[in-house]
Amino acid sequence: DKGNTLTPIDPKTGKAGKTVDVHDPYNLYFTPDGKYSIVMASNDRQLVFRDAHTMKVAKAVPVSCHGVNHADFSMDGRYFIVSCEFSGELLKVDTTKMKVVAQERLPYKGAMPQDVKISPDGKTFYIADMVANGMWVLDGKNFTTPKLLPTGKGAHGLYVSRDSREMYISNRGEGTISIFDFAKNKLTKKWTLPGGG
Repeated sequence: DKGNTLTPIDPKTGKAGKTVDVHDPYNLYFTPDGKYSIVMASNDRQLVFRDAHTMKVAKAVPVSCHGVNHADFSMDGRYFIVSCEFSGELLKVDTTKMKVVAQERLPYKGAMPQDVKISPDGKTFYIADMVANGMWVLDGKNFTTPKLLPTGKGAHGLYVSRDSREMYISNRGEGTISIFDFAKNKLTKKWTLPGGG
């Protein structure tokens, strides 16, 4: 984001290609149909839809929250949920209309939402929160007030296992990883990294 560029990387060779000039690319996502890239322009306070192949701007969507950060799409790709880390808010964005259709503030003072992941069955979104020390469980379709599931200090990253049975939550404030079982709908284990991580 500081260099205002994106760098393509060939997945077969691992080699970096020619950089592309893109303003304020804090995070980057692609629509499920492969048509657009979406740049999370955090400082510009925008979601910038760009042609996925040419990177030309299709539409810049201004947002009223601070720090657009991570996102994930609904199963059908019709909408996506965005975390706003500096104002403790969530956005629901219509993918086709390229428009924010709902917005809510998390019910926790100083909330700092980070990574966003959808459940394998497509019914639930999970949002890690560094300040609330856990992850929010959200009904994305109805966009109701989410519930907090405590995982550990500084919850930040959410990673679904290859078999889609579990999700790993990195609690970077304490050097642990919590394991969430989707079928059981609960935390089952916590790993402590040697030396604290």
